[in-house]
Amino acid sequence: MGKYQSIESVQGKSEQTIMGRLTKDVDLFEGMIEVCKEYGIQTASFQCIGSLKRVGMLQISQNEDGSIGYTDQINIEKPVEILSGTGFIGLDQNGELDVHFHGLIVDPDGNITGGHFLKGENPTAVTMEYTLNPVDGIHLQRQIDDYWGLPVFRFSSKGEV
Repeated sequence: MGKYQSIESVQGKSEQTIMGRLTKDVDLFEGMIEVCKEYGIQTASFQCIGSLKRVGMLQISQNEDGSIGYTDQINIEKPVEILSGTGFIGLDQNGELDVHFHGLIVDPDGNITGGHFLKGENPTAVTMEYTLNPVDGIHLQRQIDDYWGLPVFRFSSKGEV
């Protein structure tokens, strides 16, 4: 692909949009997975706004040697609003539905932060409104990245798995 050999891209079709909301105490990841199961979706992108009782996330960090890493889990134990959040839904290494989500949040004191959210750590406070965009023709599944040694989503056309 052009001058950058490490870029992955595939083309799919998006013919439907699902909109809805998660209600009080529904974990963001678990709720989105349930919606996907209900509609038979394995690959999608989504956006959401709303409130969470608490947050569990990671942020990117830079080690002393200049290399990139991630923080230990950051827990914000008070309600927050998601100002902007976007993610992907695909399959984990075992073929189960999985979510990759990043969000920008503000707490009741006006502190703004964000990061890579973690499964099971983000229950809805009041409501979480979402737009889910299923994509046909693309297979999205986590595999260990050769460089980072971490499970990252890999993008391929369905049938190339």
